Amino acid sequence: MTSEETVKEVISTFYCSKDNDIESFLKNENKAILYERKSKSRTYLIFDEDGLENGSFVLLAYFTIAIQTLKIPNGTAASQIRKLDGLYAKKGSEALTEIPSYLIGQLGKNDKYTDKIAGDELLEYALSVISKAQGIVGGRVAFIECQDKPQLINFYTRNGFKYFRKDPDDGLVQMVRLLDK
Repeated sequence: MTSEETVKEVISTFYCSKDNDIESFLKNENKAILYERKSKSRTYLIFDEDGLENGSFVLLAYFTIAIQTLKIPNGTAASQIRKLDGLYAKKGSEALTEIPSYLIGQLGKNDKYTDKIAGDELLEYALSVISKAQGIVGGRVAFIECQDKPQLINFYTRNGFKYFRKDPDDGLVQMVRLLDK
């Protein structure tokens, strides 16, 4: 069996009933593998350590990181833009309309093993990868896009993200977090 076949077999064991997009990105549409090949994002699989010691791949969770521009809507206060950018609110005479950022594009736990990893721990793994990238290339902002559900917004707020806006096109809530230096 090739390594890609092994990966597909392991991925096929992932289930996320709370958010079909999280499950389908990883397994049904093979987007994770395609995005990996095309360097659009990187997907990190989290395995149970005990299983690895016994030679089995028990997929607990995964997350995906991408470089993305955070779109700044018209009417955003200059002070908020400056805080996100770190230096400027304008480029020439025009307000900044986007800021390079790290997107946590997917973050999901396997339904079979939800008790083996906490969401906070999974998010911390994602932020540690971003921290390594930040140390190499810089960057100030991480953001997520999630469904407009109180439990998701509360989860990200508890983990240092702040509500930024609701995307008018897809209805997803964007939340931002300034990265530690």
